[in-house]
Amino acid sequence: MLAWTIQPLTIMQDIEQYGIFRCDPSRSFNLSKANSLKPAYRWLMGEMRERIGAAPEGVVYPIWAWHTWEGEHKAPDPDSAAFLQRTEDKVYLTLDLPEDHAILTDYEKWQSVMMNTFLFWGKNEEEVQQQIDEADSLEGEALEAAMQKSWQNVFQLADAHYIQATFWEIRREYIVDAKILRVNAD
Repeated sequence: MLAWTIQPLTIMQDIEQYGIFRCDPSRSFNLSKANSLKPAYRWLMGEMRERIGAAPEGVVYPIWAWHTWEGEHKAPDPDSAAFLQRTEDKVYLTLDLPEDHAILTDYEKWQSVMMNTFLFWGKNEEEVQQQIDEADSLEGEALEAAMQKSWQNVFQLADAHYIQATFWEIRREYIVDAKILRVNAD
């Protein structure tokens, strides 16, 4: 499966030296902040273990890439406003991942997991309202369990315009192409 990721250029040293790169939480914008996304990542890692198997020894967090951009299985524009301002040189990798080494999620639905909120999703308004009513009747651990159960909707991809692939590591043999992206001039 083709996927595209933007990573710090320094990962190429790891890949050249060890043939592999694994997420370094200290270099991750989403993991290095006080109000980080660690709880959302941990939930997804549990799903990854169930769906694609346990992380290799030494893996702390997964790696993210794009599978679908603007409704098509294509590479995203690295200069899109959707990406953070580049404050360091990056590498834009085209990867060919084994199908059974990654899980796919709907990026827009993933926002609910990151925000730790319910992901109400249904075929019609009645289904969604039923979910809301059910959630309103819950408290404590039952409420938390129901919310996490609602997150399963991130795996419903039928109408997704932006799909992300999540996997444990980048291996040298996965790399199809690598382009250097220099620091933004702005």
